[in-house]
Amino acid sequence: MNKHQSYILIFLLFIGFISKAQSEFNEIDKRVADIGFFPKDKLAEKITSELNTDLEKVRALFVWITDNITYDFELYESEKLKEEFYISEVNVINKTLERKKAICSGYSLLFKKLCDDLDIECEVVSGYSKQWLDSFVSKNVSDHAWNAVKIDNKWFLIDNTWASKNENNVERDDFWFMTNPEFFVYSHYPENEKWTLLENGLTKEQFDQLPTITDRSFFEDGIKILVPTTKVIDVEKSRIIRVELETNNTERWISLRGYPWETYASKNNLEFPSDEEYAKLTSEERNKYNQVIPSVEIIKTEIVDNRIMIEARLTSENIKEFEIVVEGNNIATIKVNLK
Repeated sequence: MNKHQSYILIFLLFIGFISKAQSEFNEIDKRVADIGFFPKDKLAEKITSELNTDLEKVRALFVWITDNITYDFELYESEKLKEEFYISEVNVINKTLERKKAICSGYSLLFKKLCDDLDIECEVVSGYSKQWLDSFVSKNVSDHAWNAVKIDNKWFLIDNTWASKNENNVERDDFWFMTNPEFFVYSHYPENEKWTLLENGLTKEQFDQLPTITDRSFFEDGIKILVPTTKVIDVEKSRIIRVELETNNTERWISLRGYPWETYASKNNLEFPSDEEYAKLTSEERNKYNQVIPSVEIIKTEIVDNRIMIEARLTSENIKEFEIVVEGNNIATIKVNLK
């Protein structure tokens, strides 16, 4: 068995393990939904009573926390509150249960405390996060915390914060429960590289350069971006770019969409008319202001085995980035530097 086949086997075993577990979680999830707040030293026992395996118990803790603790935006924005909270880890846990709200440190410390109470090995992992609005920023100071938990002698990654219900997430996001490390590392990088849980590791510099993923389907549909390998690329005067994807379905409809979008008017620096002037224009004249001119032109698409290779030309001198669009979903964004 070669190295590539070994990776596939490990991935399939991981998926099989999770799939089997997911089918067993329904009853646990329903049961945990009726469990309220208890004194912190009794809470783990109450949440996991009648459960036998560490996997079941970890799932129950994850569901209870993400269903009952919402994100504390007030704490996130208040330095005064942080000074009151961050006296000790115990105080952070107490405040989290008292307010029923937390930021990432509260979520991760509470999860670890509950695991510790059940003699389940768990770590709080501090590191760097990458979300859409700051995905092109290389951070020098860690800004997030999550957990690594050991089940049946294997470590798994969990982010209770990003999974929790709050004003932005009306449903618990199970994607962040025992997430595949190869997916997790696109948005989370630990201060200690070993907690990437990647067999071959990944440096902070490599993490910073990973393409910006903007849609969950990238992971759920088994898509991999082989080219480009970085989130920012230099484009020569020919304006030719290449995109290569690996996918389990090569019949997908794939396009590239440039940004900022242009119209005839914006491309030619025409000032937008007043409402009164616009109302007098013909349909053809209005199209100069409304009709989008594609700033990326696909020259050819080639399919080889499970790879889709695209050659395209950037047709706009004002283009700043382009999106890789699969079946109408923007799965990744790449910034461009025009030479």
